[in-house]
Amino acid sequence: MNKNHGCFTTRAMVIAVQGALLAMAAMQPAFADEETDALTQPAKTIEVGVRNANTGSYKAGEYDGLQKKGATANVNLDVRGGGRYDSEDVARWRITGTDLGLETRNLSAEYGQQGKFRVSVGYDELLRNRSDSYQTPYNGAGSNSLTLPSNWIVPIVPQNSGTSLNARSFSSTTGLAPGPYTYAGGVWTPTAATAGNTTAVQNIQAADLPAFHNVNISTKRKKFDVGIQYNIDNQFSVMASMRREKKDGLQLMGTVSRVQPSTGGSVTDASVIIPYLIDQNTEQFNASLNFKNENSFVQAAYYGSFYKDNVPSMSWQNWQTGTTVAGGTGVATAHSFTTTTESTAPDNQFHQFSLAGGYDFSKTTKLAANASIARNTQNQAFLTDSTTVVVPQTSLNGLVVTKAFSLKLTTKPTNDLKLAANYKFDQRDNRTAVNIYQYADASEPATVSTLFTGAGVSAGAPAVLAQNANANRPYSKKVNQFGLDADYRVMQGHAVKVGYDLQKTERYCNGSWIGCVDAATTKDNTLKAEWRATLLETLTGKLGYAYTKRTISNYNENAFLALVPYANVVPIGATMSAYQYMLANGLNGFGPMAGYAATSGNAAAFFGSNNALANAAYANNNRISELPGMRRYNMADRNSDKLRSSLNWQATEQFSMQAGLNYSKDDYVHTTYGLKDGKSLALNLDGTYAASDSLSFTAYYSNEDKRSHSAGNNYATNSNTTNVNNQTAVVDCNGVTTTIQIRNNGNKMDPCENWTMDMHDQVDTLGFNVKQSGLLSGKLEVAGDITYSYARTNYGATGGVYVNNPYAVSGVPAATISAAYWIPAQALPEVTTKTTDLKVSGKYLLDKQSAVQVGYRYQKMSSTDYAYSGMQYGSVATVLPSNEQSPVYTVHTIGASYIYNLK
Repeated sequence: MNKNHGCFTTRAMVIAVQGALLAMAAMQPAFADEETDALTQPAKTIEVGVRNANTGSYKAGEYDGLQKKGATANVNLDVRGGGRYDSEDVARWRITGTDLGLETRNLSAEYGQQGKFRVSVGYDELLRNRSDSYQTPYNGAGSNSLTLPSNWIVPIVPQNSGTSLNARSFSSTTGLAPGPYTYAGGVWTPTAATAGNTTAVQNIQAADLPAFHNVNISTKRKKFDVGIQYNIDNQFSVMASMRREKKDGLQLMGTVSRVQPSTGGSVTDASVIIPYLIDQNTEQFNASLNFKNENSFVQAAYYGSFYKDNVPSMSWQNWQTGTTVAGGTGVATAHSFTTTTESTAPDNQFHQFSLAGGYDFSKTTKLAANASIARNTQNQAFLTDSTTVVVPQTSLNGLVVTKAFSLKLTTKPTNDLKLAANYKFDQRDNRTAVNIYQYADASEPATVSTLFTGAGVSAGAPAVLAQNANANRPYSKKVNQFGLDADYRVMQGHAVKVGYDLQKTERYCNGSWIGCVDAATTKDNTLKAEWRATLLETLTGKLGYAYTKRTISNYNENAFLALVPYANVVPIGATMSAYQYMLANGLNGFGPMAGYAATSGNAAAFFGSNNALANAAYANNNRISELPGMRRYNMADRNSDKLRSSLNWQATEQFSMQAGLNYSKDDYVHTTYGLKDGKSLALNLDGTYAASDSLSFTAYYSNEDKRSHSAGNNYATNSNTTNVNNQTAVVDCNGVTTTIQIRNNGNKMDPCENWTMDMHDQVDTLGFNVKQSGLLSGKLEVAGDITYSYARTNYGATGGVYVNNPYAVSGVPAATISAAYWIPAQALPEVTTKTTDLKVSGKYLLDKQSAVQVGYRYQKMSSTDYAYSGMQYGSVATVLPSNEQSPVYTVHTIGASYIYNLK
């Protein structure tokens, strides 16, 4: 992040603004009050200006196109023509443009004849600046192929491990820290090898650190529109439009590659944040035929969307492969990079046909309906390599059919009573065929399972991989919603509104061998009420409350099995499948609620030593079973309360105030693990004082406060291991687990493994605005606005984790020190953002047709975020640092423009 404040100082720019205002004030009046026909003649305005910023900042200019240091020219225009509004000429045209000198420009034009037709075209850009502090050692940013420099050395530090990655070696502090220790009479001293390993670290730093360079991360969306509307007669019309949107640039993406190190040792995962190339097109088409008369309307419409990703794949060399340093000598081995390739978002199409209509039975009773059907297809060829061993078809052949219908009836039987009833149906039917895809993780050699060779598999079928033999899950959803509302004026100035909503959601997968969703059916019942009142002649208010109760029919903790079809195949050495055994014993993927025990037969095949369902039993490397009591928040029983209120006070003709208070609470009543509850409070206050027709003040304040509470368990695998390098003692959370064997025997059930997380978000915003017009004989208008925002996020935690004592190494006498400690969880550092935005401006009328405007803006942000700590040199062993910084900026901008009104 560029923190240089540049050559402009606040004082210098304030003086410049003051000087410009004084120069305008010195000008003599050049014209009298204008008496024109502006109300009947379309206005034409062109504004040309320049803005100058003392420094560049991607965060300060995240969305406004002003991310660069220095001067930037800009143009705004609004030009209209055609017949006067009081003439018989019905032709009208208009051209508008905003920020034409910036990368947030917008330009549109339209021409039409009132009551006959209208044609419009438009162009729009939006630049989103993501980061100007990201660094990477990869070459090729801006392309879809990222390569490491030819002299790249894998950061493996022999003083810690001869085979394991250690990106901490990039730091002069952590990379050159003392190495392993040897116990000698109770005193810990560095080994003799430490000095030699220092040379290895220095070689890594000398080769790799110069390769890190800045890459600015941003994306730009360009949008082009064209549309036409034609009125056939007084009842029929047609409309058509087309939009082409292109998005390109770079975004950051976290990746993980798994390889077998060339130096030997176990398979390792290494992470890197890469500059991911974006180049996408989306084309959208709309067409409709419309009919209307005095009491009805009908519309038949088509909508089509075509998405294409112009980047077929993204490849990057793995930074944990290549040149390594042997021992502490600094001698490099042969160079050998491996490459990971990932497919990008697949091309797809969406076609929708809809029919809408309405009929007015009377002035007080109306009916409206809408129906649609759509097809969404995705058929791009799969990207495969040697690790995708079994791909049963060349593409997904994805098909989703969406059907929707809505109906709303409104009536007003009396002047005081309004009634409404509505019904909505929405079905997303995923008809994609289910297949089994077998693959290894990125850059990992594929390994054949020894449990499913020939087991339950057709003759001649390919062998089953031990890593991943997964089935796709075509999620589908059907929603039925019904609502009733009544609005009644109780007395003069008082009205109440009550209502009831019922929503039933059904979820399913077409073709899965077992139910694929956690909750097949959820029902949400909502009761709501609102009171509106004029409490005093100058005071009005509103108070509303809604209560929603969500219930589920039956939560399925084994829905994950739909992903792993080999859980329904009998493996070698067992007499039933994993699913059959779970059904027979009333188990889910967590397995028995018990600690270590010797097992045999089917129990050993699926839940050995009373552990969770073995990965090998369903041919998958990843543990995907659920904790008992785990509930996904969108499919869990929930009670929800929402309260909304507002007050409006018109104290005098000059002074008014508004206030709003909203509160909500969600309670997930049957959730043991997962999101358990959440609360939200929002307060808004604002007031306006018009001291005169030309002077006004506005002040506002808002506070948002959100809290949530989650729970989990980081259980480990049961075992019968009794020591760590002959050390046996354990310090735990409650004094019960005193030895390594006790801990390992009860790893799965240890209450010390439970944890909770409390998240608390708060945002305070305070602002003030003043505007004065009519100065200097009505020629000068000045305005000022300042906003201050303070946001903070806190995470409080309970629970903890066991860690082995780093001093429990070979050579230390048995039972002399603790083998492991339980380290309690600590609250994470507070995340804060403080933002100040000050704007002052002045506009001076030069003559009947022209004016000049000057302005000054001060932007300041300071933030702290612990997440950026893990991106720095020396932070995480298996993560390549990106050195991104938490946003901080101070930017001064001055601007001036000339405004000309065409006759």
